[in-house]
This record gives sequence, structure tokens and C-alpha cells, in this order.
Amino acid sequence: MSNDDAERNGIQVISRAAAILRSLENVPTGLSLGEIAKRIELPRSTVQRLVDALALEQLLEVRGAGGVRLGPALMRLASRSHVDITLRARPFLETLAADTGETAVLTHAAGLELIILYTVVSHHELRVAPGSGTFLTIYATSGGKALLASMSDDEVRTLLDGKIKQVTPLTCTLEQLLAQLPDIRRLGYATDIGEHMTGVGGVAMGLNTAQGQYAITLVGPVARMVDAHDSIVAALRECREGIAGSVGNP
Repeated sequence: MSNDDAERNGIQVISRAAAILRSLENVPTGLSLGEIAKRIELPRSTVQRLVDALALEQLLEVRGAGGVRLGPALMRLASRSHVDITLRARPFLETLAADTGETAVLTHAAGLELIILYTVVSHHELRVAPGSGTFLTIYATSGGKALLASMSDDEVRTLLDGKIKQVTPLTCTLEQLLAQLPDIRRLGYATDIGEHMTGVGGVAMGLNTAQGQYAITLVGPVARMVDAHDSIVAALRECREGIAGSVGNP
């Protein structure tokens, strides 16, 4: 094989691997090998070899016959693309956490999940401490609801229909969530009282920037979050305005 042939083969492999990754971009629940092969019009055997290679690098994750989905390494790489806003938001999040005493979190949507980009942990002995780079469920968190509120009801229904699972006994159904969205849009913030984790509450606001949509959230024990609700909303609003002024708000 000539050098030119080897180069063309290498480019073809990369192109096919990219096609597989793109086919899974908006399918957080995953696809089977057959479904991927049909979408990108390649033989199933070729898809199998490429999926196996990508899974070794954690760019894909394989869970049973119907569960090929984007892998953790790819998600970590994606989170690095938000480094600019993370750096710019950091001082404002630190002030937010210091002023309220609760954990401040910056998140970004990834399909049915939120990826945590940055966290400033509360100084309280009883506190919530989600780690950067981890994932939360978009429909059961205040940050997720704030981001969903920026979409139309039809878009939310398309994204979530048949995919909502009870994370806790208080997790909303799709219809309950849709009923909350008008108030979230009107008030400018969303809440989560034990919907994602029992005993944990959150209040969040969306942040629209030139780099995309983000959410700023304060999380802590439900009792403290309820008692300080008004001051938390005011602190979140001030934080959002500060970040928006720093990064540019389209």
C-alpha cells in the first residue's frame, strides 16, 4: 500500500468515526449498532469495529445491545470548551457562595443531563458538594428546569416524552414539569425541592451568553433553602448580572 493510499484510508476511518459520534449527538439514551449503521449508511460489521475502538478510548460507552452512547472522555473534552466562561464566572460564583453560605454551581445542558462545569462548595458542616465534571438529570434539577424554560413547550415535550424516570418520590412528571415552565419564565428562576436528591433543594437562573446557555444554581439542605428563598433569588440575580456583564450577554 502506498503512502497516499494509507493516508486516504486513515482519513476515511476518521470520517466514519466522526459520523458515528454525530449520529449519537442528540440521542442521550443511545442507539443500537444496527440503528447507527442505518443512520450513517455503513455495514454493521464496520460500525462494530469502529465502536469497539472508540469505546476503548472512552469516546463511546456501550451498554448492552441497544446502548451505544457518547462516552465520558468525550464529555470531559466537551466541558473543556467552556473554560472561558468558567474562568470568567468563577469570582462571581465564589462571591455568591460566600454571601449565601450555600454551594454555587455552574452547569451546561448535554441532552437529558446537566454537566457541572464549576462548583464552589458551602462552608457549612451540613452541605451539598457536587463535583465538577459530573452529571445531573436535567428534568429533576432547578438548573435543568431553568434551561428547559428557555425552550418551547413542544421542544421540551419532544426532548423528554417517555424518558422521565422517578429519581426521587418528588420528581415531576412531564405534565407537571410543563405546568411549571410558564411560572419559571415569568419569575426568571426555577426551584427543585427534593426532586433530584431527597432533602436537597436548589434555586437556579438561566444565563444566556455568546457561548451558549448555562445555569447558575445554589444548592443546599431543603430547610435552609426554603428559609432563605428571597435572599437567594436576589443573590442569584446579582451573580447572573455580573457574569453576563463579564462574558457579554447577546
